[in-house]
This record gives sequence, C-alpha cells and structure tokens, in this order.
Amino acid sequence: MSKGGAFDLATGVGGQINKKEVLSAVDTYEKYHVSYGGEEEDRKANYTDMVNKYYDLSTSFYEFGWGESFHFANRWNGESLRESIKRHEHYLALQLCLKPGQKVLDVGCGIGGPLREIARFSSTSVTGLNNNEYQISRGKVIWEKDLAEESPLPWYLPLDTSRLSFSSFRLTTVGRFITTNMVKALEFVGLAPKGSQRVQSFLEKAAESLVSGGRKEIFTPMYFFLARKPLSGTSEAS
Repeated sequence: MSKGGAFDLATGVGGQINKKEVLSAVDTYEKYHVSYGGEEEDRKANYTDMVNKYYDLSTSFYEFGWGESFHFANRWNGESLRESIKRHEHYLALQLCLKPGQKVLDVGCGIGGPLREIARFSSTSVTGLNNNEYQISRGKVIWEKDLAEESPLPWYLPLDTSRLSFSSFRLTTVGRFITTNMVKALEFVGLAPKGSQRVQSFLEKAAESLVSGGRKEIFTPMYFFLARKPLSGTSEAS
C-alpha cells in the first residue's frame, strides 16, 4: 500500500472530531501544555482527552509524510524509507520466530501498517489493539481496501510483455526493443564485445519461456528445500 495522498490528508485532519470543531480542538490540545500556558494538573486530569486529541489531529499527517507504519528503522545506503521500514518489520517477525497460523497481538497498533506487513510476511493472524478510535477506524478502511484491491500477482508478471509497466519499463515490449538495438549499437562500435546481442537474444527467449511455463502452471522458480547435515551422535552434537 502506498501512503495516503493529499486528499486523505485534507479529509483526515481531525479524525473523529467534527470538522467545524478542529480549530477548537487544536486550541484545547495546546493549552494542555506548559509551553502554551497550560497547567500540569489539567493535563494529568484530562490525559485521555489530550492523547485522543493528539492522534485525531496528527494521524493523517503521519500517514501523509511517513506512511502507514509509524516507526523508525535503520536504513542502508540506496535503500528507500519504505524499504527500510518493511525490512525492519520482517526482522521483528523473524526475531519473534513467528510461524504460519499463529495468533499475535499488536498493542498500540496505530493504523495497522506493521500489523498488515508482518501478517503477510509470516502468514500469521495479527490482531491490533489501540485506544484511539480514529486510528482503529482508519486501519479498518485501509485493510478493507487491501482486501478489495490486492491479490497475489503471478511471479512471471514482470516478464510478461503484454503488460505495460513504467516501473519495469525495460522488460516491456518497447523496453526490450530499445535494449536490443542499444546492445547492437554498442557491439557495432566496439563498446560491447562481439556476441553481446546474441546473449541478449537467448535471455529474451528464456524470459518468454518462463512466462509460458508460468501461465500453464508447469513451472515455478520458487521451490524451496531446507536441508541440514544430520547429527552423527549425541556426544558429538553437544
């Protein structure tokens, strides 16, 4: 899922608060804090209201600027923010040793970004718990949209030339045509070694065969074996 757009931001500000009362809610929230002239006793006495106002007012900004997962992650050079966030969520699932079919509770789930990613990654059933009504309702909207729009895509789809894709343009019919002629030109002027175009040609034929095999469901590149060297004895194993 991509993060919310400008329309989601505009319509989401205020959360469960009536749109006509958003300005008043901002004023009330600010006055809970000493820097705005508030009193600590008032803040403590109205802590639940303060917290809910904060998340009602800020959640759509979080989603617009950061995405659906409201947390940080270590990031490698060349790695996008979204990639680092997903990698960290996969790391958490692995550290928890989650197994398919297990049930997991996410306490303080926000709008459910990590919940959804970890559930997909680990094939577990993750339940979110949150004390902010707007974040729960927003999470449900995103989840229902996921169920309606997202379905498993064929593994061979990026190689399918009948599909127009700007993100995988080099693999489309036009992209392959450009690549073929570019390799021919580079080989002709001596920048690419002789035979380069023939390599490109047989790789393209291989791609076409992979798509054909995938469509007929007679081939998959993702068959996985996990093997371990057998232990020779208890004493040696210890």
